[in-house]
Amino acid sequence: MESLKKAPHATGESRDVPKARVSSLALTVPAHIFADNIPPLTIQLKLPEPDARLDNTPQLVYCLALLKVAQSPDIKLEPAALEWMQTIEKDAEERERLYAISNDVIRAFKREEIKDTKAVAEVVCLAPILDKGMFRELLREFYSGINDSALLNFQQLEGIAQLIQGADHGHLDSDDLIKILDLLRTRLMDTHQQSSEHLQRLTLAVSHVLDAMADTKVTDLSRDRLHEPLLSYLSGLKKSSDPFLVYQAAYAYQALLCVPDDETTWQAAMRRTGTVIQGVSGLVSAVKGLNLIQFIEGLEDIQKGVAGVSNVIDVAKSAYEGVSSLVAGGQGLMESLKQGLSFTERRECYAALRGADVLIRDGELATFKQLVCEASCRHDPAFQWGVCQRLGEVAANSKWDAATRRSAIAFLGEIYRSDEMWGQEAIVKQWILNILMQLSSSSGGAWQLIAAAAETLLQDLEASDDITKRVLYRKCRENGPIAYPLKVVLPELASPSLLDRVQNRPDVEGQLRVLRKQRTKERGNDVYIQPQAKSSFQAADDTRFLLMDRVKEFLGNDQKVFLLVGDSGAGKSTFSHELELHLWQAYKTTEDRIPLHINLPGIDKPEIDMIAKQLRRDEFTDPRDEASSQVRLDL
Repeated sequence: MESLKKAPHATGESRDVPKARVSSLALTVPAHIFADNIPPLTIQLKLPEPDARLDNTPQLVYCLALLKVAQSPDIKLEPAALEWMQTIEKDAEERERLYAISNDVIRAFKREEIKDTKAVAEVVCLAPILDKGMFRELLREFYSGINDSALLNFQQLEGIAQLIQGADHGHLDSDDLIKILDLLRTRLMDTHQQSSEHLQRLTLAVSHVLDAMADTKVTDLSRDRLHEPLLSYLSGLKKSSDPFLVYQAAYAYQALLCVPDDETTWQAAMRRTGTVIQGVSGLVSAVKGLNLIQFIEGLEDIQKGVAGVSNVIDVAKSAYEGVSSLVAGGQGLMESLKQGLSFTERRECYAALRGADVLIRDGELATFKQLVCEASCRHDPAFQWGVCQRLGEVAANSKWDAATRRSAIAFLGEIYRSDEMWGQEAIVKQWILNILMQLSSSSGGAWQLIAAAAETLLQDLEASDDITKRVLYRKCRENGPIAYPLKVVLPELASPSLLDRVQNRPDVEGQLRVLRKQRTKERGNDVYIQPQAKSSFQAADDTRFLLMDRVKEFLGNDQKVFLLVGDSGAGKSTFSHELELHLWQAYKTTEDRIPLHINLPGIDKPEIDMIAKQLRRDEFTDPRDEASSQVRLDL
């Protein structure tokens, strides 16, 4: 495949997108459905000026991502990003400020008593740009939150999965992941008396964590202590009457089988690109994505390696066998899983679905359509179930454009209609109807067109020449959609966000940094000749000394006042500006001397609150703040 660009231009320019070759099987799907590969999902962000207030946490991530990947040979920067980088490379203080803000956001999250979905969403997006120490501090926070909570916190469970997936290479140790897996095994086994919905959410979250572990190639997994008990528990869920729980348990089972595994094509694609900041404008990557031909060949190798299992499913079997039981429960799905996401051995369906995830993530939707049509497991109901789930998630994700979301809905319709191409598994048809009913019942401005498209398709699907298919449709519509979460993008950030709270705190150091830059810029590069002085008007001329040297001596002792007098035009003001510049250049932290240059004629009634008035003129801070009272000023 061609080199893959990871994000579109921030300037709105067109970008090259790899073209998908068209196969005869892919031609069976109407051409307007995912006709082309498109740019991945992105967030258009404006790069801030140095020392400016940040708009949101994704903007902070964007800045730190540029600092992190700018030197990578696989990354090219858009013009606006390159210009910003050239400015920031000369400003060490601004780089330190941005990193300090990211660390402060993590600390603000740790102080939160209630870590809700929005707080988790904000903090996990920082994962790829954190240094190892701060990343591990955040990982420990999530681990403790899950371990210490009497009631399982699903937000933190999802958060730890996203944290693992976003981890930089080298930030995670095998021991970390093994401890996390042990914790999840314990929490999962503690839920045997919980509701089906509770088990669904927990098993789904466990699946995401296992996906992350499979992607990052964790090794040294204790088979006796962790692997076998968790496999046994997941296998036990196959007795559930809930088809959604059965599917998710089988999926998690397959993910666990892939954790202690040799690297596969999909894992290599995830490893190469997983820690590059996804979905941010301005970054263009030359890293290659998933090679579809090699990937499909790898799927066929897995299929051949399963003894006694045919890679062809008879699609001409009796139409929609067991419709009534399929509507009521998941027994039919369990039989179908024997062909796909097995509870006994590794199957190619899991790898195929993870490959599909890579393609969707990268916007290669035409190639995704080709994979779905050509994969050796394309007739497996479990694979079709997973494909439909992903199509539903694309349709539900408002970050995709309307045409892409409508294509996802139309693809669902094709899988439902075309028995010749996709078979007659009633459980898959039921799942499609359930997804469409969920989409059609959504409300809100961004959902209006998609809900209408889903409802129109539902009405079209009612007509069928197969009477049992019409019975299935009628039963599903009468029962209504079964609540099952479609994984979409992270929720919008809270207002005020963690970042807002960090930036709203008095920041004396930041204000001093701005004042320093402003005063240094005003001084310019004028030629300066050091003046000489003497201790009094009466002193002999041969006792003259360099004024700057004498002032430095004064600053080094305990004296309080140094009075400089002289004729008009002698250079008193010029010297005071030069002294201010010298002190700013020597300034490191608030423990050092901070110069405050006051032009007395510019201050109204300087005998009253002169310092406070000058601070306000410099837009420094409210002089009544406790923070400003801790600053040592030299006037």
